[in-house]
Amino acid sequence: MKRVVVLVLLTVVFYLAGLKRGNAQATSPGPRVLVVIAHPDDESTFAVTLYKIAKEQHGIVDLFVITNGEAGYKYATLAENYYGLELTDEKTGRANLPRIRKRELVNAGHILGVNNYYFIDQKDAHYTLNEKEPLDTSWNVNNVNNRLHQVLTSNHYDFIFTLLPEAGTHGAHKAAALIALNAITTLPANNRPVILAAATCNKADTLTRFTGYGSYPQTKPLTDTANFKVDRTASFSYKNRVNYKVIANWEIAEHKSQGVTQMTMNDGDVEYFWYFAANGTTGLQKTRALFRELSYTPYLPKSYQDAKPLYSKSK
Repeated sequence: MKRVVVLVLLTVVFYLAGLKRGNAQATSPGPRVLVVIAHPDDESTFAVTLYKIAKEQHGIVDLFVITNGEAGYKYATLAENYYGLELTDEKTGRANLPRIRKRELVNAGHILGVNNYYFIDQKDAHYTLNEKEPLDTSWNVNNVNNRLHQVLTSNHYDFIFTLLPEAGTHGAHKAAALIALNAITTLPANNRPVILAAATCNKADTLTRFTGYGSYPQTKPLTDTANFKVDRTASFSYKNRVNYKVIANWEIAEHKSQGVTQMTMNDGDVEYFWYFAANGTTGLQKTRALFRELSYTPYLPKSYQDAKPLYSKSK
């Protein structure tokens, strides 16, 4: 009997706590976030964070996508039957993947709760580690900069997310991060969003350290280890059998043209975020508050009566 009373009291406490949070969220808008990425599917790195901001915190998540990812034709083997096109043929792939990958991203964004998409339609040339290729050759950087400035000044974001510009990552990912970092310097100092960079890792992985990239001082982080995180393995639902990897997998599954992306299903336990030193320290309090809210799992525990057998043997 005592155990039942305790369970009831705990349920009431969780309910009231959830109600209090829900009322607070209803009266105060959630954060406004712009994600600056090079390709459709790059948002997968932040999938759970974006979901929690949009769906749980009732914030705004917009995507600024520089290319349409047409260079991903090499990995579209299994998607050829799905779309009825020979997408691994370079000419066919480059002609059709912009349309396909935009639609895939919108489908993925529906799962995450994305509010708006800014497709900048720059050329996706080929895979390279060199950020200078897109910055100096493939992209019209003036156009990208102007569009990004317009989006930032029109929407007054609280945060910008980019991919961590590590040396071993795609050159276009690094280029997108550099463009985002440079963009905030064009805004008034007292009205700049906090810019963060993310990488996804497994808990068993060696701790990632990042001190900045190459000769770009703006990429220097406040600390060499991640300052904030969102745990995809946070468990909830009946008997804690469900976690946020479900959302990450749903989101990845929408990018059907990209076989390599599909191979990352269930990979990545934690979404880690680095705070750039260029932000100064004034944005730390706001950022801590965001990730404190994101650490909360709003799904109340439920209990069920033991199932009774539908049939019983007659004596």
